[in-house]
Amino acid sequence: MRAVHVVVPEGIDDATRPSGGNTYDRRVCSGLRRFGWSVHEHGVPGFRRRPDAASFAALAGAMDRIPDGAVVLLDGLIASTAPEVLVPRTRHLRLVVLVHMPLGHRPADRRADEARTRERAVLSAATTVVTTSAWTRRRLLELYSLPADRVHVAEPAVDAADLATPSAAGDALLCVAAVTFDKGHDALLTALEAVSDLSAWAAWTATRPSWKGFVAGYWTSGWTTACTS
Repeated sequence: MRAVHVVVPEGIDDATRPSGGNTYDRRVCSGLRRFGWSVHEHGVPGFRRRPDAASFAALAGAMDRIPDGAVVLLDGLIASTAPEVLVPRTRHLRLVVLVHMPLGHRPADRRADEARTRERAVLSAATTVVTTSAWTRRRLLELYSLPADRVHVAEPAVDAADLATPSAAGDALLCVAAVTFDKGHDALLTALEAVSDLSAWAAWTATRPSWKGFVAGYWTSGWTTACTS
């Protein structure tokens, strides 16, 4: 039986912290099992926020438990931050990095330069890179000049569901996404400023002070915004 080791952030099944990335990772594991793969999961703590020495030590321990020659599928949330741990191990493991969102896609500053340097090192050393959209693939090729034949797209699907019943007035907007630069809320809010013939409101959920400030900076014409935590 073919085997794959899947390295994911600890807690991907935590119902109190749902995310598209968690669901995608879980569906990939389930799909590989249906196709006859033996899937060995390794949950690594410390990568939900900015990883530290303990996070990298936990990753190194997980990687050291994987036998030589194995195929290892790593969530990009982990892989893109850890060249010191992963690049040396490409000599005896076949690393496949799953990139949901390029960590290097952010406004240019010192932290962006560091993120790009680290992500470039890992992706350049990986056997294969898998992205979740054609846009992500294009962005990685632009950022890092990776060989195009090593970067692939596996788009997520959706579960079938009945059509929702819309409100009669259609005057509420729900945006389901983390309030971060990567999600493009600035483009959405700028577009809403151009809508002057609607009386509506939009609710946003943000947990970090910097994100709350970002949302509060947009008071749109004809739209009332509320930010909750």
